[in-house]
Amino acid sequence: MKTVLLLCIALLSGSCLAQQVSTEANIRSGSVCVLPNSPEPPIRISPGGEYNPATLMVRVDKRESIRWPHKKPFVIDGLSLEDSHMVVLTSDGKRIQSFRFKFSEYHDEKLCISYDGYQGVQLGNRTNALWCKAQSRHCWQ
Repeated sequence: MKTVLLLCIALLSGSCLAQQVSTEANIRSGSVCVLPNSPEPPIRISPGGEYNPATLMVRVDKRESIRWPHKKPFVIDGLSLEDSHMVVLTSDGKRIQSFRFKFSEYHDEKLCISYDGYQGVQLGNRTNALWCKAQSRHCWQ
């Protein structure tokens, strides 16, 4: 009787553990590290790339806009790995650039984003974008 009871407890524990692992896998989310840019106005810009670093803002999906950092990077986390995300950059209250992305396109759940008026927005993962790989240790420790 004790053997049967212990076997039942062991099976139930394993089942609960499997459900917990499955639930944790479903909760996984992605994050984007916003890398700092210069607080000085850019010297070189592409057509349409003019912006004011003091008012540069980034917004992902319907979240609140956040002022672009100039000293330390910050991380936008809790983003769905399956959904498409909309990134909008504004400066002086005007939209200057926007784009959509999915984490599956980058094969990583941790991405970096940078911006300057010359190259525009860059979004990359820690494997293919060396600039992201070099800076990612400041974002995720």
